[in-house]
This record gives sequence, structure tokens and C-alpha cells, in this order.
Amino acid sequence: MGYFETYKVFFLVYILSLSSSSSLNVKDKSYTSAFKAEQVIFSSGNNITKLLVPSDGTSYFLEDISDLPSIFFTVTDSKLSGGSCIYVLEDLAAYEILEGGRDSTSDYSSDRSVYFGAKDGVYKYDAESLSAKKFGPFRDDIIQIQKANGSDIIYYLTSNKKLFKLENNGTVRTRVSAVTCAQEFVLDTSNNIYFTSCDDGLPRIVKSDGNLVTYTASVTDDIKEVQLLRPAFIMENCVPIFGDGNLYMLYVNGTNEKKDFFIKDRPSAYSIDAALYIVAALNGKIYEFNIMEVMLKSLFGFASHSSTDLSKIIMSIIETAKDSIYKDWHPVLEN
Repeated sequence: MGYFETYKVFFLVYILSLSSSSSLNVKDKSYTSAFKAEQVIFSSGNNITKLLVPSDGTSYFLEDISDLPSIFFTVTDSKLSGGSCIYVLEDLAAYEILEGGRDSTSDYSSDRSVYFGAKDGVYKYDAESLSAKKFGPFRDDIIQIQKANGSDIIYYLTSNKKLFKLENNGTVRTRVSAVTCAQEFVLDTSNNIYFTSCDDGLPRIVKSDGNLVTYTASVTDDIKEVQLLRPAFIMENCVPIFGDGNLYMLYVNGTNEKKDFFIKDRPSAYSIDAALYIVAALNGKIYEFNIMEVMLKSLFGFASHSSTDLSKIIMSIIETAKDSIYKDWHPVLEN
């Protein structure tokens, strides 16, 4: 296995292991949580349901590995209008952005514009004033939102489980007819839509050309609960999904592969968009996983429990990264 291939396996294993326990075998009675007190960067008395660390889709490194990027998160609170509020975490300080906000999104481009789905439509983040400005005239009750990669299209799911496409600077709204009813959805890096059907809670795929793809039966065998993950920007034509805690890779052509990987700790929210800086929420706390920092420490002999866990699960992840990152990483991996 070459340098780049080794990196892809190592990197994707780390991404997907962050939202899980370090115990990989359901029958293994020993268990040590991957969520450590020293990794907590924010705590709330309420549940955190959504997380976003915007990615520019090209850079793997923070300017300083100790720097914290902007982290957007949603807190649920029945006392609030709409039952939730979106905050941004800047240098460990949390700022309220939008009461009634439900979800945050950005694409994988250098633009890094952030949009919010709320109880009364779509909003756009204004970083200078740490506030949200209404985007477009529509006032749908939104529960989930995703920005398409490389275009101005925004997809959002409403409280009545209908999926819409927003275009032309938020002025044109179209129902996605191929999705009759969805519990949740994600986009891959090529803007293919993966969603769970209201009929049976199992995954379907709508390709970027609008065609509905029939999934293979093996991914649905005896699965009662499916959770879709928005992929990191290096992943191509696939999304990770968890079925009853087991990991699958679901591909845009409808094929899939079950991995030897099981989740015991299940976070309420996560963001793997930014690749080498991952956040996850569990029991009202936000945990950071600075992968580059761990990798560098490991290279210099400062092995951690997290890096030890990597060796246990490296065979459970397949290669899905884009070939274009080879040119960026080859000089690093050769040193």
C-alpha cells in the first residue's frame, strides 16, 4: 500500500471513529469512551442537536493547530421561540445568533458563507455583526438545511417532511418531487441526495440529475434505525451511514458495504466537514478532535489513547477520498 493509500485509510478511520466509542466489537465487554473531559470545549444544560465547522474544501490545515475555527451549533430549549437557538462558538465564547434557528450549513468552497434553517425560513450569517439576516421571502418551518456544493442552490427539509430547493439568491423555491417524504437527508460532495424515507425509515438516493436510485437490499437487512452522516470534503460519491449502530458506506449507485464497526456512544450532533478538525456533541457538551494535532504528536512519539484506537479499526474503512488530494499530501507523507 502506497503513501497516499495508507493516508486515506488512516484519515477516514479517524473521522468516522470520532463519533463512536473505542469499543469496536459488540461482544467486547471492555469499553472506554472516546469522549474525554479534556476534549470538552463547550457545555450546555440543554441538548445540542446540530453542529457545523465550515470547510473551504481545499485546505487540510489550520494556520495553527491550536487555533479554533468558528463552530455553529443548535441548542434545543422548549422555552425558546421555535424550541431552539443557533449559536456560534468563537475562541471558546458562545454568541447567540438566531432564536428559532434549527440547522446550519455551508458548502465545501472557499466562500464559506453560512446559512441557517429556521422556524420561519432561511437566514444568512453576518459575521461582522454576529447576527443572521433573512434570506429570501419564504417562511417555511425548516428542520434541516444543506448548501449544495459549488452552486447557489440550498436544499431544506420542512417540518411536514417535504424537501425543497432554493435558487436565484433565495427567490425561487421548487419542491423536489423525487422525495415524497423524508425524515432526514444529506448531500454528498457531488450534490447527490441521500434521504431516509418516511415509509420505512430506510435510505434512498436521488442523483444530481434527479433520478431516483434503487438501493440494494443488503443495506436494509433487519435495520430499524438509520442515521445519515454528511461526508468530509475529501469523500467522493458516497456517504457514511449508521444502521442500528453499525457502519455502512452507501454509494451513489445504490451499492453499499457493511463495515466491522459498531457505535456504542452515539453523539447527538457532529461535523466532519472540515476533515482534520472534527466536533461532536454528547449530553450537552461539544467535544473537539484535532486530528492534525494527534497525528503530529503520534509522529513524535506522544501516542494517545485515540491514536492507539486507530490501529484497531484500520481494516474497517474503505478508501473513498478524492484522488486530487494526493498532490497535497504526498510531500507530507514522505517526510
